[in-house]
Amino acid sequence: MAGHRQQLEQIFEPGSPLARVLDGYIYRAEQVRFAEAVGNALQDELFLVAEAGTGVGKTYGYLVPALLWAHQNREKVVVSTKTKALQQQIVDRDLPQLVQALDFEFKYVEAKGRENYLCWSKYQRILSGRKALEKDQIEFFQKMMTWAEATRSGDRKELGLSLELMRHWPVVMADRNSCLREKCLYHDKCFRLKMIKSMGKADLIVTNHALLLSDVMVDNRILPEFTSLIIDEAHTFIKETFDRLSSRFDHNELLRRLGVLHQRERRARKGFLAHLRSQFAQLGPGLEECEMLAEGLSRTTGKILSGFTRGLALPSDYSFTHILTAEDKEQDWMADILETYTQEWGPVMSQLLLSLSDLHGELEGEAEGSDLLEIMTALRETDNTLFTIMIEGLNSENTITWVDFSQGQAAALCAGGVDTGELLAGKLYSRLKTLVMVSATLAVEDRFDNFIVRSGLHQYGGEGRLVTHLEHSPFEYERQACLYVVEDMPDPGNPAFDLAVFTVMTDIFAAQEGQTMVLITSRQHLQQASRARKPYCQQQGFNLLVQHEYGDFASLMDDFVFGDNCILMGVETFWEGIDLRGDVLRCLVIVRLPFRAPADPYCSAWEQYYRTARQSSFKHFMLPDAALRFKQGVGRLIRSETDRGAVVVLDKRLVDRQYGQVFRTSIPIKNFIPITRQGLTAELRKWR
Repeated sequence: MAGHRQQLEQIFEPGSPLARVLDGYIYRAEQVRFAEAVGNALQDELFLVAEAGTGVGKTYGYLVPALLWAHQNREKVVVSTKTKALQQQIVDRDLPQLVQALDFEFKYVEAKGRENYLCWSKYQRILSGRKALEKDQIEFFQKMMTWAEATRSGDRKELGLSLELMRHWPVVMADRNSCLREKCLYHDKCFRLKMIKSMGKADLIVTNHALLLSDVMVDNRILPEFTSLIIDEAHTFIKETFDRLSSRFDHNELLRRLGVLHQRERRARKGFLAHLRSQFAQLGPGLEECEMLAEGLSRTTGKILSGFTRGLALPSDYSFTHILTAEDKEQDWMADILETYTQEWGPVMSQLLLSLSDLHGELEGEAEGSDLLEIMTALRETDNTLFTIMIEGLNSENTITWVDFSQGQAAALCAGGVDTGELLAGKLYSRLKTLVMVSATLAVEDRFDNFIVRSGLHQYGGEGRLVTHLEHSPFEYERQACLYVVEDMPDPGNPAFDLAVFTVMTDIFAAQEGQTMVLITSRQHLQQASRARKPYCQQQGFNLLVQHEYGDFASLMDDFVFGDNCILMGVETFWEGIDLRGDVLRCLVIVRLPFRAPADPYCSAWEQYYRTARQSSFKHFMLPDAALRFKQGVGRLIRSETDRGAVVVLDKRLVDRQYGQVFRTSIPIKNFIPITRQGLTAELRKWR
């Protein structure tokens, strides 16, 4: 154990090869302690839950001990991240630097979903003229051909084409539905298979939560066998599990799949069945039956969705989620929907799949056979999904079901498990010797209890295998930052709140003269704020950048970093994972405390979980979840030793509600000043 600590100290100490490789390297005792905790977990086969605050250097803090352990024990370590940005940073920057710094050799591989890879079979079918392209797909194919012939990885990230052209990537990408596996003529050329083989030889595999969870659901048939797992950005893992393991039946998606198979426009037939009719005259009767069944399935699907629309009778502009209640499930209209599903939809889908299977048998040896197999696989997946929702989901106490609406019309049916922690314990944790869950924001009031329970790790505490580790940020927040809460604002539930927010925003923008980011909790409020402040910003020469209005995430970030007098308004992704150093960001505005909407399915699932346990869902879910999201948001401001700036919170519940203390004690900024709207401007000028 002492040798292990000494080895880590030598790697991280000032003047070490690592210090020479990394620009601006700073030795931090916090990083070494965290690295030791990770190394101990690997050596002693423990489950570690850890928080490494901003500036600790958590990525190198777990990569170094993981690589040391993998090298010494000749076993694999898997690292999983939530965001593509961190996954790419590890693979393209961090690991190449460690190759230079460490005195031993190691192999690493990036594992991504198959949709990231070129399918050589699809590519060859287009190239040989066996598959025709739509007019707007031809330019994309012509521009990617040179890359396709030269690439060794087949990874789409190598393609430097515009977003407009990359919309057509699916025509050549690998996908589960079209994959012929061992029967593929180009099996030896498969880029995804090459990636899988390279994982078998790797010491370290870097993947993402989505692929890791897919591996969990197919009993470890994607990733090679592993027993040591590090989950970074672990604060997102519980929700990511809920989202990825939920079932979703989308009306438009089914219509699209059926449209690929068959569609009738006036007297003309279009789609794959029409193509078969023109090529194989002998298939006529079978094709006729499939066309009738496809049309019947489309009508019956519309009948089911319209049943939810009429039954729930929501406003015509409703474009949100409705959680199906026990009362909803007892209604006559629900009984009619279930009858339509069991007596009409299910039998029609079964007959369609059977008829398509007969057609596939007659196309053996023909190129069209693989196209038909792809369509059949997609329809089987849809069939299984709707069965999971309508039969299993609606009748299970451990599942919530919901309907997504668009402009008052039911658009999708969904179902998700209530206790994802139990599922993770059974399908993931049980096969691990070591698990490290780490994030810059995992503890609420310096405690991990809530995360441990909801992630399904509590049972390992009783076995003595679960340990925790907390490293606070090394930054001097007393000198670098201050948090102001505007205490004379109306309550967020008051209709006057929004107008007051717009007024205070004007004062903040004027005081800061740009370099301000505004974090908002919903798209609706974002749109309102954008409309209200746009004329003022144009008049004053501020460059207002608004998420979902002014380009994608990357272009918004570039404009904010390299532009002048910029104000950025965002929701969702802007609350976490953004690293803006120096004078780029001087003021961070949080409009509302980030409580989730009760109609959020994820929120509803945990509400049901704690209601069943006869515990307060507000205390055990809503409050700690919002405190962590608040902590993430505040963490956008100070990203280095030289950063300085102010956080302004416009939600007075931070000071006039008892639970506000949970938010205040969970963040590293301790300079906390309640202030009036009138006094805010003068205070903010100190931070310019």
